[in-house]
Amino acid sequence: MLKKLIALGVLCVIALSCFSACDPKVEISKGAFYTLQEAYDNGWLTQEDLRSIAYYHNGGEVFIVPEGFVYTTNIKLHEEMEEIEHLPNPKNPEVLDAETEKQIKLAQVNELRKYNIRIARKDVSIIGYYGTYGNCVSVMTKTTQSHFQDSISSVVEGNVVFVYYNSNQIKIWKEN
Repeated sequence: MLKKLIALGVLCVIALSCFSACDPKVEISKGAFYTLQEAYDNGWLTQEDLRSIAYYHNGGEVFIVPEGFVYTTNIKLHEEMEEIEHLPNPKNPEVLDAETEKQIKLAQVNELRKYNIRIARKDVSIIGYYGTYGNCVSVMTKTTQSHFQDSISSVVEGNVVFVYYNSNQIKIWKEN
């Protein structure tokens, strides 16, 4: 009889742990985040797309470096980069629709859950939208738990220079 009670107790614990591991409130995004470089390397973004994203992000300025430039220091980068005149692709759509915004926020929630950071979609903000290119949306996000290091840095993606004023960077959200 004691063995049956112990077996029943173990069975109950296993059943309860299965149910408690599931979070029915968690929605899964229909897309995922990629870096600018990953999107460019995969052929999802073109050089023209990168220049348009840089234009919107850098306040109307686009800097490029020569093909084959090897990035070593910001000093070398600033010596090599040149500003070019660029008419960006118009943002189309001009602003994100509610469903795309929801999916981007869900992707951020799901990404942070991988690191056991529990946040809700309402805790995610899209602080920059730099256009949609094919099925790639360029954004910068933050959460109520975000802590970004203040620093000025320049990053080269596909020979286009992106200037950042903290450790937050542009992400590409792509629908699966």
